[in-house]
Amino acid sequence: MQPLHPLRSGTPRLSVLMANYQAGDKIVPALRSVLGQSMGDLEVIVSDDASGDDSLAHVRALMTDDPRIRLLANPLNRGPAHCRNQALDASRGEWVAIVDSDDIIHPERFERLLALAGQRQGDIVADDLLLFHEDQSPPRLMLGRQGRGSFTVSPRDWVLAGLDGTPALGYLKPLIRADLVRDTRYDETLRIGEDYDFVLRLLLRGARMVVLPEPFYLYRRHAQSISHRLSVPDMEAMVARQDALVATLAPIPAELAAAFARRRKVLTSGLAYEQLVASIKRRKAGAAVSHLVRDPGHLLRLWRSFAEGRSRRQAPEPHGPVAQTLRLGRKGTAGADHVVPDYVPVDQEDWSAPRGNLLWQTLAAHARARCIPLDAAGRYAAGFIPEVQLEEQGAAL
Repeated sequence: MQPLHPLRSGTPRLSVLMANYQAGDKIVPALRSVLGQSMGDLEVIVSDDASGDDSLAHVRALMTDDPRIRLLANPLNRGPAHCRNQALDASRGEWVAIVDSDDIIHPERFERLLALAGQRQGDIVADDLLLFHEDQSPPRLMLGRQGRGSFTVSPRDWVLAGLDGTPALGYLKPLIRADLVRDTRYDETLRIGEDYDFVLRLLLRGARMVVLPEPFYLYRRHAQSISHRLSVPDMEAMVARQDALVATLAPIPAELAAAFARRRKVLTSGLAYEQLVASIKRRKAGAAVSHLVRDPGHLLRLWRSFAEGRSRRQAPEPHGPVAQTLRLGRKGTAGADHVVPDYVPVDQEDWSAPRGNLLWQTLAAHARARCIPLDAAGRYAAGFIPEVQLEEQGAAL
């Protein structure tokens, strides 16, 4: 694979930071989606956390064809925050972007988000996540049915996200101006929630964050993902991190203080639940009963966890055979069996316009489908299909 645009010597426009631990062959579509961006002036820094699988072999194979990939292999496992810090230290770009080693991004993601940053004066820009599941559960959007254009995020918005009926923003994978993070690093005591904490500290320093609810980031959910698994030490670290951060902010505006207090209540409840689960696993009945007496609401959480686990165990095997070929094109395009919206070039984009992103959620259900894009609109739409197999005029792209 040859880069679409050669990497300039010195400073690339963008540094992509990819922490990896045991991603296996999932790292191949992740890297290819980055290397195949319409904006090719980038570098990719893979920071590996002492993986024992074949993911590094895949990285090295891709490195032989594309000099934009750099590999940092760690001898010890130290967590995703350490890997991101290591990649940050090595980065040279004007912007930095986080892409996980098992996820996929739309081919125009970086070009469009950087254009958004320029027009909206954003220091941090992010997009929606299109969650696709290996157990063949229906895809969904992290931000939900927003029906809105780009919007800004304040520190209070960030703290309350997911607590006040709004979507959880801490999962978003932002692009950040490199000069903004010159003296800021991830907290390596956190194995969960390190992205949330990192962005929050930037917002508290006055960074302007803009979010576009278009799901250019395809977020893979699978059994090995650590982002949805918590433990007692994880929760204790998150509570301690917030307490330490709040202590540095005094005096603090009343509305922001209230937001932190609300989040702390949720975190301590989550900690109590994880302590209950740990007690059950260790067969400490007395401790488990004590937790349930203090908060009977944990019973409902236990049942939901049990039901979700049973559903995963009974799910069909992922990635069955491809059943169809999709022919994507705008209205009026001959031969299109899936009509998609007109293609809007980046320089004509209206970032304030509401996003019609439910179609992309529907298309994502065709993961690994063969797709024939019949025009520019079809090519753009195909980018929302995970691991799509592109063909054109009968030839694979």
